[in-house]
Amino acid sequence: MSDANPSSPPGRENRVALLCAAVLVLEGFDLGAMAFTLPAIAESWHLKPVAFTAALTAGSIGLFLGSLLCGWLGDRLGRKPVLMGCVSLFGVMSLATAFAQDTMWLTAARFITGLGIGGGIPASIALLSDFAPKRRQGALVMAMTCGVQMGNVLVGIVAARLLAPFGWPAVFVVGGIIPLILLPLLAAMLPESPSFLAARAAPKADAAPDKNLIAQLFAPDFARFTILLWLINFLSLLTIYFINSWLPSMLKGMGLPTSTAILAATMFQVGGIAGALGSGPLVTRYGTEKVVSAMLAMGACWLVLLGATNAATTLLIVFIFGAGIGISAGQLGINALPGAIYPPPIRNTGAGWSLGIGRLGNIGGPLLGGQLLALGWAPKSMLLAISIPAFLLAALLLVLAKARADAAHASFR
Repeated sequence: MSDANPSSPPGRENRVALLCAAVLVLEGFDLGAMAFTLPAIAESWHLKPVAFTAALTAGSIGLFLGSLLCGWLGDRLGRKPVLMGCVSLFGVMSLATAFAQDTMWLTAARFITGLGIGGGIPASIALLSDFAPKRRQGALVMAMTCGVQMGNVLVGIVAARLLAPFGWPAVFVVGGIIPLILLPLLAAMLPESPSFLAARAAPKADAAPDKNLIAQLFAPDFARFTILLWLINFLSLLTIYFINSWLPSMLKGMGLPTSTAILAATMFQVGGIAGALGSGPLVTRYGTEKVVSAMLAMGACWLVLLGATNAATTLLIVFIFGAGIGISAGQLGINALPGAIYPPPIRNTGAGWSLGIGRLGNIGGPLLGGQLLALGWAPKSMLLAISIPAFLLAALLLVLAKARADAAHASFR
């Protein structure tokens, strides 16, 4: 029996994956731009970093709202126009950021930029899932969404080259111009979802856009999957943003020099890329949930080793790389699940709301780490604590796998 998506022409999934991956690289670039330029902006404006808390928080709120709103719009208006609208929005607002003169301007620009970035990821996931053969869907989405991590690495390289000779605005100019250059290519080469086009052409009484798309996520067939996906996304992004926000500081507290701590923390992202690309064949063979569950359990074990041992710096870097393979790459596998679980009429909404609820973890992770520091927790204790949600995630993914298997078995009775 063929695993091809019957509504999708064969072979086009690779083109869709590459074009959407290019979009996500640019989104990852813009997501990381504030972190790499913040010290330079603070110095240029003669402000302390704490003065930019509102701008950083506004970006996270924009990501949250963009995921919810554009997830819903993708099932109403189509994946392609929503994705192109998101690219336009974060490209223009990245350029606006480059011309910011004060923190109020910067805060507004980062909020609107977040709306565009937050909407682009679920639209990409839904579009690729509409084209991908069922057996390859998980592996393709994981490979595509590692573009975000690649963009995070790329912005660090670009910032290191541009900050000294051209100043911090140059980073945002690059992050704004390239998305706008990409738009004509997307318009010419990115196809619209055949599933969406078929639904739009269906008789009005049967067309999904006339129904409450969000309510459909809690229909009897999907309610338990929706609740599990929301909880999984929240815990996963809580864990990742806890690590992203505080790992360099924790490593410095463990005695590493600042430059070494930053380099070592970067290995978490590098491990995520390696894990996403390397696990593709396993996901295709054994299924997304089982493979990602094993990856998360492995990543949690590396965190325990990182927090429980007094290893040399080289070994610490190995532990961090291993944690990235399990936890950072695990989120990329989690990203693939809404596209596999929800049918095309509510796929964009399902992906957007799963990621949107997860974005609350973006906010909660840094706050949790800051609270533990305020309570006087040692870095090693913090690392041991954040391994707990990673182990819980591994268990929840197995619960989700069993729920999907039970639902598939019941449908064949």
